[in-house]
Amino acid sequence: MKCRPSPNRSEHAFGAHVAAVLLATTALVTSAQAQQAAATPRGPAVEEVVVTAEKRSSTVQSAPLSITALSGAQLKAQGINTVSQLAEQTPGISLRTSGPGQTELEMRGMSSSGGSSPTVGFYLDETPLSPPAASLNGKVVIDPDLFDLNRVEVLRGPQGTLYGAGSMGGTIKVITNQPNLTTYSGAIDLTLSGTVGGGANPTGKIMLNLPIVDNKLALRLVGTEGYVSGWDDRFVVQPFPNAVNPGPACPGWPGCNRGTITQGDVKQTIPAVNWEWQQSARAALLAKPIDDLSIDTMFMFQRITMGGFNDYDQSPGDAHLGHYEPFNINEPFSDDFKLASTTITYDLDFATLTSATSYWTRRESYTQDESESIYNLFQYFGFQNVPFTPVTFTETDLSHQFSEEVRLASSGDGRFKWLGGVFYSQLESVYDDTNEQPLLADFSAGGAAANPRGIIFDAYNPYHITQYAVFGEASYKVTNSIKLTGGLRWFSYSTNVQEEQNGIGTFYGNATPQVADYSEAASGFTPKINLSWEPTGDLTVYATASKGFRPGGVNLPIPPQIGCALTTETYRPDSSWEYELGEKARMFDNRLTVNAAVYYISWSNIQQLINQPCGYPLTTNAGSARSYGPEFELTGRLTDELTINLSAAYTNAELTSVNPVVSASAPSLVPGAAILNIPRYTESTSLVYRRPINDKLDFFARITNSLVGPSVDTSYQRENLQSYDLVGIRSGISSDRWTGTFFIDNLTNTHAQLSINTTSFGWVTPSLTRVATNQPLTVGVNLAYKF
Repeated sequence: MKCRPSPNRSEHAFGAHVAAVLLATTALVTSAQAQQAAATPRGPAVEEVVVTAEKRSSTVQSAPLSITALSGAQLKAQGINTVSQLAEQTPGISLRTSGPGQTELEMRGMSSSGGSSPTVGFYLDETPLSPPAASLNGKVVIDPDLFDLNRVEVLRGPQGTLYGAGSMGGTIKVITNQPNLTTYSGAIDLTLSGTVGGGANPTGKIMLNLPIVDNKLALRLVGTEGYVSGWDDRFVVQPFPNAVNPGPACPGWPGCNRGTITQGDVKQTIPAVNWEWQQSARAALLAKPIDDLSIDTMFMFQRITMGGFNDYDQSPGDAHLGHYEPFNINEPFSDDFKLASTTITYDLDFATLTSATSYWTRRESYTQDESESIYNLFQYFGFQNVPFTPVTFTETDLSHQFSEEVRLASSGDGRFKWLGGVFYSQLESVYDDTNEQPLLADFSAGGAAANPRGIIFDAYNPYHITQYAVFGEASYKVTNSIKLTGGLRWFSYSTNVQEEQNGIGTFYGNATPQVADYSEAASGFTPKINLSWEPTGDLTVYATASKGFRPGGVNLPIPPQIGCALTTETYRPDSSWEYELGEKARMFDNRLTVNAAVYYISWSNIQQLINQPCGYPLTTNAGSARSYGPEFELTGRLTDELTINLSAAYTNAELTSVNPVVSASAPSLVPGAAILNIPRYTESTSLVYRRPINDKLDFFARITNSLVGPSVDTSYQRENLQSYDLVGIRSGISSDRWTGTFFIDNLTNTHAQLSINTTSFGWVTPSLTRVATNQPLTVGVNLAYKF
């Protein structure tokens, strides 16, 4: 199978043309300013969003880094309610997902595959939200509902200086609305839609802002509840076909391909199994006892429950959306999240002191049907008379983290600005799984007496990561238009894992537990330097060199009797250096903004997930890689009524060298092989029309197209994922207080291939591959009211 799309001249031309924007924009802005100097304003300008990407307030256009920011109003107008929807409409972001709460995020070719930490940082206000460290489901972030947000900031490129570990590819910040100290207000948001192949999807959201002591104390309450009907079915097929076509592509396995599944009798059909129910509540209390002091405390709870995963079996394919299995086995998913945080800000006149303290807990639980995989696996082990019996694999990931950051940032608009701080976090992530079937007890080492419950693989592994950091950043205006910024972060982390596992597929081959303790630690520095030039208030040109890193970690033990080529227990940190050149420009009375950047990333000691032929995956330092490409964003008010938004990114992310030990066990990993889960190109275009009907009402309409190019993912072997295109339309009427919207999502009813085997947290076998997909064509109405 071809693992890497061959670059063609059109792809290189696309990159060259976008890169040329950096050189052409300066002349264009100068010319535009000359034309507009004598002109009168012709209408509303492009909306500009205030951000805190540099841990102090600025705007998207003035911040000298590649950043996309969407205000809460923009999110609402675009119909973006989840982080996955945000990723779909933001070029340069890629995802690996099988549903809400099961999403890995990548940026600029930095795949999160494998490892104990992500490559993209994820923040809710000032709180870093780390994914589970040892989950077989991946580096999955929470999926908060995006109702009543102030904004979302997407920071591209290594953010190791200000945001630390796990931000090699970038950082996403979700910023909530703070309580208003003076005004009673509220909002209600109601949605009802229907999905092809599913049913009705009702959602209700509410916000109340309650000043308690005028200008001193206020409370903001937010609650949401929503239901999404499923669209994937579960089919119970008997007799169930055996795997077919054994051969060198899958040595030792009973077959490389699934038997013809449609030739069996469908004994039972369970429709729409992947339904989703989400509930969330948020309470924020803002106290301002004196003018210079503010204390912002927030409590949050969120629960996601699903009946099944958003995926289908690759065989028989997307024309038969669903999962085929020999027994009727439910595959529920749940994700509970609780957060308490306090941010204290004190104005010292010469500087602002900020303390951000948070503690959160998260419990994810998944169950997967493993009947087919276990049957094939036991034959691989040499048990030819194994019965075809129902088997489940249940994984529970229990995570909790305490974090504290204290920083001091200079005040004023002088030539010299500085910021310094310290950071501490302690994450415990427990990986707990159960994989048992008493009917298989006889196949244990020592027989049923040594393993009466028929344990195949049970594990309980507490994973601890402790981090310390000291960081600082300073900028100096060399002239009125040239600014030099430098930053440095010292980090130190330690990882400790206590592992206990037993079962047929573990070290002793029976119920006797294997207990082990592993540790890994490192320290170092992540520097950053940035030079920006602002010849006018409407143009910024910048160049940046920065470093990012990700902690090393520990694999689950692999028993030697299985015969896997790689059994490495620990892996070292990986790091990256990025070099970026970019520009940000406003033209024609700020009716047009053009932001572009080109970057090159050198990735050392890359952590990669290897799915071995023996069925045991592990993370190892595979070698080195590089990623490069251009990014482009344009927003223009074509007329007072019509706005266009266009953004695109091209990413070339490949391995440049491979550890010989790794290539021996994974022959497809060779120099030039594509990094996992990184689309070659992404593009999003939207046209927005808005026109007054009368003094109180406006009509609006929006059409959005999002294109995602081909990528590579891995199951038993590396597989190519096809490109896909999603189209959505929204139209309605709004006033100052209420908005009514009619919408169609996924207008063409595209079944996108989002990722491969995201939910195979049990055993990876060559004949069963599951494809995660998106929600089919959905039509609905939304009514929003503010008071």
